[in-house]
Amino acid sequence: MRSRMRIFWMAVWLFTGAWEGSNGQPVHRKPNLVFVYVDDWGFADVGFRNPAIHSPNFDSLARTGSVLQRHYVFKYCSPSRASLLTGRWPHHAHQWNLPSVSMAGTNLNMTMLPAKLKQAGYATHMVGKWHQGFFKSDYLPMVRGFDTMSGFLNGGENHMNQREGCLVDFWKNGKPDPRNGSYDAFHYRDDLVDMITNHDTDTPFFLYLALHNVHTPLQAPDDWVDIYPSTTCKNRRVYQAMVSVADNVTGTVVEMLRKKGMWNDTLMVVSADNGGAPCSGSNYPLKGCKGTFFEGGVRSLAFVNGGFLPKAMRGKDNDGFIHVADWYPTFCKLGGVNPEDSGPGKYPVDGLDVWPIISGQTTQTPHESIVLGFNFSHTDSGALIMGDYKLIVAPQSPTCDGLMYSPLDYPCSNGTVAANCDPNCLYNIVADPRETKDLAKSEPEIYERLLSAYNKYSTEPQSTRDQGYHSEGDIPQDSTACDKLKAEGGYWRPWRD
Repeated sequence: MRSRMRIFWMAVWLFTGAWEGSNGQPVHRKPNLVFVYVDDWGFADVGFRNPAIHSPNFDSLARTGSVLQRHYVFKYCSPSRASLLTGRWPHHAHQWNLPSVSMAGTNLNMTMLPAKLKQAGYATHMVGKWHQGFFKSDYLPMVRGFDTMSGFLNGGENHMNQREGCLVDFWKNGKPDPRNGSYDAFHYRDDLVDMITNHDTDTPFFLYLALHNVHTPLQAPDDWVDIYPSTTCKNRRVYQAMVSVADNVTGTVVEMLRKKGMWNDTLMVVSADNGGAPCSGSNYPLKGCKGTFFEGGVRSLAFVNGGFLPKAMRGKDNDGFIHVADWYPTFCKLGGVNPEDSGPGKYPVDGLDVWPIISGQTTQTPHESIVLGFNFSHTDSGALIMGDYKLIVAPQSPTCDGLMYSPLDYPCSNGTVAANCDPNCLYNIVADPRETKDLAKSEPEIYERLLSAYNKYSTEPQSTRDQGYHSEGDIPQDSTACDKLKAEGGYWRPWRD
């Protein structure tokens, strides 16, 4: 009788796809997966690291979840997004930020994460910034695997009126969105509420929330700016308000998932796409800023939460080394789909499954080394992590870096980093996270070992690294795009189909 009952309940488990989770709540076999990218968010630009920032939702998620202390991204926007969506090191996807009239995009041969998850039966949604190419329709989000998309196609725009250069950039579900003319983050919030409200909870859910905040131009509604004291310098005060708006939108997602009964089945990852930008974000106490391979440019503010996160990891810092490309195979495996994506015209997936780190089974990265960036010529910049050490190749030339060194928040002065790489530098980023002591000369064996590992990538065909475009200047551009699109309604959209 007992064996029959056991078989019966196993059949129920298989049919419903549910079991008892680590927090004692029922969870689906395929968790809901949410990835939140906050654009240009500084390492210290959150309340739990900086009392000058009002971010109650982020603080709660970090406090009751797990802070990822060593989560790495690229030094600026588009490549970090490509790494997440393709699972590749940046130089295997691309290392350039696309200007509006570029005729390029993330490699069409690569299967993006939402397309993978659709194979596993997921509903897939994107809200916010795309920045993966759009000159042809083949590059659009809904062609790359998203069921819905609400946001914009370029790398930035005016938050208030959605203009980018000569045209409006506002997009929804495969066509221009006529709602432009008010603060973009609140349109996203409305769409997120509708999306989650209308979701069928029998279907697993993937949401890519690529917030435009806190990217320039620095703009926020007055009532959000007024949260902060007028004694704070103007730009910094607006930036702080933009963090609070991003916090509000993310908090709305959590609230809606709770109301819908989906939170206990959800894993949410929140991360910056790169370090805080010069003269606006604060990466204290890290050295450097967006645009550099110093820790302040590539070690992102990041944390995880949701009912799917094991109870034993809640309230704990996580010191395991993770690269943003690792979420591709991790999400694929959690969703029950093979992350393999080899084939002609593309590198295999570089990311590795880091669920053992997230779930607390280990603190050791599965990578022999993590490639933060690579360029063939040593006159160009790159970086690699191996063990506790990071090699940076070529000077970084950071500018306007005063805020990065200030205690948290307050000075609004400009400055530059005094110590730089000449020509390369080596740091023990575990013992010396502020990168104060260059070990390139004092630890020659370690230096040569990391340089050899870095140079190994020089044997890869230059034609396939960065898709053959080794600088933004190499990317073909169409100077007629603006005039053509003005005549077709005044919105950025594909123009070379």
